[in-house]
Amino acid sequence: MDQMPEVKRNSRLALICALAALLTAGCATSASYRPEIDRMKGELAEAKAAGAETFAAEEYAAAEACLDWYTHYVTQFDHFGDVTMANLPARCRAAFASLRSKLVATREGRVPAEAVATPAAPKPEAAAPKPEAAAPAAARGAEKESVLKDAFFDYDKSSIRPDAKRSLDENAKWLKANPNAALTIEGHCDERGTGEYNLGLGQRRAKAAKDYLVSAGINPKRIKTISYGKERPFVPGHDESAWKWNRRAHFVLQ
Repeated sequence: MDQMPEVKRNSRLALICALAALLTAGCATSASYRPEIDRMKGELAEAKAAGAETFAAEEYAAAEACLDWYTHYVTQFDHFGDVTMANLPARCRAAFASLRSKLVATREGRVPAEAVATPAAPKPEAAAPKPEAAAPAAARGAEKESVLKDAFFDYDKSSIRPDAKRSLDENAKWLKANPNAALTIEGHCDERGTGEYNLGLGQRRAKAAKDYLVSAGINPKRIKTISYGKERPFVPGHDESAWKWNRRAHFVLQ
């Protein structure tokens, strides 16, 4: 009977020692991953500062998500040794390698993006097309002629520029003279940037054109908007001579 308390004390001591050993091992294992996690965090911060959330959205999101999981598993000791943890380092390295490749390609100009959030040195814009200028004949033939004039936009912008205001003023004048006419404003972008980003940009361009017409006295119920992003280029091509025609709001009478 007198030995029972001693046995319990020894059992408790053994349990405490075992827990301490596990905790120490866990901390040591966690610490071994810390330099790589810190490096990944630094890379992600640099990519964000370069605007990767915009022009490399898919690669940035994949790297960010992988880092979150990596950090979670490293700090949860019960996950060490499982299959997920075994695969995470390789998956994260692959995700960050893809992000680095996109950054390098963009900096070298091999993957131009219509939407770089904070470019270090903005490139000068090519001369904006004048309202009276005609698009290439091949492009005009591929699209139904409209009595309403297109409004063109600057690179990665949805603000109405002066020449677009003149076109929109003429459109508003025609719509007032034809009060039964209804229309759809299509927002279009050039080919640079992701499809998802350009759908949003195209919608902002269509809305900006609609808002201008509404401010000029056109009933908003007569106007619908839709974005095609970069999916329906007006002029084929891979330089500014084509891109300037594809950044537009196009008006289709119903």
